[in-house]
This record gives sequence, C-alpha cells and structure tokens, in this order.
Amino acid sequence: MLDNNFGDELFISNLQKTLVKICTDHQLLNKQLYDIEELMEKWHQSAPQYMADVVPEFARYPMVAIAWACYYGIGAAVYWDACWDKVKDSPDLYVEIRDKRGFDYMDDYVLENMMGLNQESPKEKEAAEAKKWISTIQQCAEYALNAVTHQGIEPGTKQAYLIFAKVARQFFLLGVSLALYSMGYKYEKAMMN
Repeated sequence: MLDNNFGDELFISNLQKTLVKICTDHQLLNKQLYDIEELMEKWHQSAPQYMADVVPEFARYPMVAIAWACYYGIGAAVYWDACWDKVKDSPDLYVEIRDKRGFDYMDDYVLENMMGLNQESPKEKEAAEAKKWISTIQQCAEYALNAVTHQGIEPGTKQAYLIFAKVARQFFLLGVSLALYSMGYKYEKAMMN
C-alpha cells in the first residue's frame, strides 16, 4: 500500500518506465518522454476540470478515465506544434478539445481530426496505424489500472484520488510524447555551461 510521498514517487516512476517500454515496443516512442514546460502548465490549468469529468466515470469506465488524459496530451501537443500562438492563452485547453465532439468521443476526435488517423479508413496503412495507437493506449491504461489496483488503496479515499491524479498526469505526458515523437521531434537535453 502506498502510504507516503516516497511510495507514490516510486510507484509513478515505475509506472512511467513501463508505459515508455510498452510504447517503445510498439514503435510509438523511442525510450523517453517529452517533458514540455508549456504543455505541462496546460495540464495544471486543466487538471481540475479533467478530474471533475472523469472521477464520476471512474467506477464504470476506469480505463477511459485514465486513457482520456493521454488523448488530451496528444491533442495539446498537436496544438503546440501547429498553432500554439492561437491557443496558448486559452484558460482551459482540455475543454476546447473535449467540446469538439464531447467527452465520450474525445479519443476519436483527437486521433481522426488532429492526428489524421482513422481506424475505419479505407487506406490500410492509416487504419492499421490508428488501431496500433488505440491498442497501445488501451494496453497502457490496462497496465496502469492493474498497477493502481494492486496497491491496495481503498476506492473513494483521498489517497485514491491523489494517486489517480498522478496517474492521469503521467498519461497526459505520455500523450504529449506520443504525438511529438510521431511528428518527428527529437528530444535532447541541452547541457548548460
């Protein structure tokens, strides 16, 4: 059971490593996450609304509650790449993405309209790529859900909420990374003298 910040940090660190490995194994990442300060600021602005949307859904749709943070991250990264000047001052970028088709179809909107990947496409390559993204994100969400469940945290508690918030943040970061990697970004840490 997680009962302190160190335990939470270790859990999140291990979760992050496994998510990166899953996505790298599926050739959607290259062994690393892309930590973009501007996008993480958007997560912090949006997290209260995201959590308000997903916490009531968690009991019935726990994988959606986890995975949708990844789709939000993908959408945020697309905006960051394509039109950041137009959206950087948005008070809640998550709401803008969510409201394009509504919460239930946010995943479809992000993949189809923002990434150009439709699993129903007559183009075999596009359909296969979309299915790979969907199955990989589902696999990551399944892993995270199982990992959280095995921590023995009592559902509905403050601790459960806090660990879920940390998991959602990791999935947002994962989505950012998936999108930026697919767009050809190379992430290299600069050494300052």
